[in-house]
Amino acid sequence: MQPHVSISAFAAVQPDGGRADGFRPAPSGGNARSGALLLVEAYAAIWLIVFAMVIWSLRRQGRMNRRIERLERQLAQAQAAADDRSDAAGDK
Repeated sequence: MQPHVSISAFAAVQPDGGRADGFRPAPSGGNARSGALLLVEAYAAIWLIVFAMVIWSLRRQGRMNRRIERLERQLAQAQAAADDRSDAAGDK
């Protein structure tokens, strides 16, 4: 069983009150990677995702615009056909 050590006892042993002044790498230091490199990689991944979403949205918007134009043409044709039928019925 391990002895119970309070935080205040640990702070009393540390000359600076238990606080670290800065970053100190672990003594083993095995597969450490640069924090700056990780930050750049994270930003690059986020920007790639944003660009992919923008491109995907633009492609969907283009398909939607083509569909709306097609529907508007079909509606205009249907209205013209209905007007022709009403004119033909009115002439009789």
